[in-house]
Amino acid sequence: MQVKVGFSTILDKEDKMLAERYKTLFEIGEYVRWRSICRNENYEELVKLHEGIIIKLRPVDVGGRKVWYADVMENGGKEHLVLLSKIRKVETN
Repeated sequence: MQVKVGFSTILDKEDKMLAERYKTLFEIGEYVRWRSICRNENYEELVKLHEGIIIKLRPVDVGGRKVWYADVMENGGKEHLVLLSKIRKVETN
């Protein structure tokens, strides 16, 4: 049974979702890094690096297709919704 809640969808276990294999690689509380690519007014590529802590793992309905995302709290408190395949673990002491 599917229950729609805002932008996210809660699904039965037998449903296969994109990025599902990445779900087992990450846990809540892990420190991760990802990057975003932007373009300036001259269409030059700018790469911005982000770091933060995973606060939630959840499936999101993206145009009728379910995909695994992580809610990540960036250093400074801002929250981002990041595709699991885009994040990498950061080694900490």
